[in-house]
Amino acid sequence: MKCVVTGGTGFLGSCLTRRLQEAGHEATVVSRKKGHDIRQAETLKEPFKGAETVFHLAALVQSRPGPFEKTNLEGLENVLRACEENGVQRLVNVSSFTIFGPSADNPHHESEIPRRRHFFHGYDETKYQGYRLAEKWRSRLPMNIVFPTVIFGPGPLTEGNILVRLLQRWKKLRLAALQRGGSMVWNFVFIEDVAEGLMRCLDAPVGEDYILGGENRSIRELFEAFRQVSGCRMLPLGLPDRLFRAGAYLEDLTSRLGGFPPLVLPSTADFFLSDWQFSSKKATQQLGYRHHSLAEGLAKTYRWMGRQGLA
Repeated sequence: MKCVVTGGTGFLGSCLTRRLQEAGHEATVVSRKKGHDIRQAETLKEPFKGAETVFHLAALVQSRPGPFEKTNLEGLENVLRACEENGVQRLVNVSSFTIFGPSADNPHHESEIPRRRHFFHGYDETKYQGYRLAEKWRSRLPMNIVFPTVIFGPGPLTEGNILVRLLQRWKKLRLAALQRGGSMVWNFVFIEDVAEGLMRCLDAPVGEDYILGGENRSIRELFEAFRQVSGCRMLPLGLPDRLFRAGAYLEDLTSRLGGFPPLVLPSTADFFLSDWQFSSKKATQQLGYRHHSLAEGLAKTYRWMGRQGLA
C-alpha cells in the first residue's frame, strides 16, 4: 500500500515510517527536509499523487509562543484538500490528548470531547481547533482521528519527546523535582505501541476515533519505576504549587541562556499541575490494540538511552 506520512522525520513519525516499511508498505515522507511543507499547498502535489492512505502527524510542538495557526490549522487544511484532490482512501489524522482538557478523576473516552474555551497555550488551542476543522470534513473524506497520550521512548529529542528529556535530567541531577509531590496522574504510552496502533487503523472502520494510550500512573509512580529500572540513586523533591511555578520562571531563564528547549514554562505550569487520564478500551476492543506496561516501556527506553549516551 502506498502511504504518505507527514511529519515523518519527527519523534512519532520516524517510528511509524520505519514500521510501515518493515511491514512492506511504500511510505513516502512529507518533510521540509525534502522540500515539502504542509504550510505551502503546492509542495504537497507530488508526494500525494497515488496515495492510498495518509498519516497526518506534522504539527508545531513547542512550549514557547510560535506560529501555531500556520502549521496546525492552515497546514491541516492543506493536507485535507490534498487528500480530497487525490482521492485518498483513508486519512489517519493524529490529533492530541490535550484537546480533551484535564481529566480530573475520570479517564477521558473518545465520546467525551468537551466544548472548550480555556486553553493552556497555542499548541493546545490550535490542536483543538484542528480537531473541530477535521470534524467538518468527515463527510468529504474517509477519516479516522487518533489521540496518542503522553508518548515516551526511543527517538529524536524533540519537544514532543518531553518525557525522555525529563528522565535524562532526573538521571543527571540524581534529583526529581515533583510538582505536588508527584500526585498528578497522567497516561503514559510507549512509542512503539502508538505506531502499532496507527498501523492497525489501516483496517479500522472509517469514521471511528481512537485514544492510543498506556497506563494511568502518577508522576511519583513514574519516578519510582524509572528509579527501579535504572538502578540509580535519585531523590524525589516534592514542590508545592508556588515553588513549582517559581521554578518555571527559572527554567524559562536558564533555557534561554543555555539554548535548550524548556520542559515547563510559567505559561504551561498549570498543564503540569493537571491530571491527564485516558482509556484505550475502544482501541483495544476494535483494533486489538495492546500496550507495554510502564515498567516495560521504561526499561526499553533506558537501555536505548544508554546506547545513545543519554544516560
